[in-house]
Amino acid sequence: MKKIYVLLISILFVFCANAQVQKKDEIPSSAKTAFAAKFPKAQKVKWSIEKPGEYEAEFVTNRTESSAVFDGKGNFIESETEIKSSELPQLVKSSIEKSFAGYKLDEVEKATDAKGVVSYEMEAVKGSDKLEISFDANGKLLKKEPLKKEDKEKKD
Repeated sequence: MKKIYVLLISILFVFCANAQVQKKDEIPSSAKTAFAAKFPKAQKVKWSIEKPGEYEAEFVTNRTESSAVFDGKGNFIESETEIKSSELPQLVKSSIEKSFAGYKLDEVEKATDAKGVVSYEMEAVKGSDKLEISFDANGKLLKKEPLKKEDKEKKD
């Protein structure tokens, strides 16, 4: 009898755990609706969980790769659009030339937050030195940190 109780409890635990995983992986309809309203021309949309409570849509518009993050209530958090290095503002280019001479830039993106504040994010590589850097529109360095392993894996 004791074995039956243990078995039943184990089965119940597995079903509950499975139900939790399914709930966690669901993208709230409010996020999807808000995305569709903000990016009506988006194509090839793929959703993922950015972090708990934040949902990222990766998509293409006019042959340009972009992403947007929304919270569970559908509030827009940030968007990122792939750009060419040549499209960076001159102040950002000057800062890069001064502080990161000899670095090769990769995955250059223009980020816009919910308030409309624009920043520029990219990977900078020089030999074994691999950094994630970002600048504001005036060329001020906002972030400089080693490229994380999961970021390298996403790229591959």
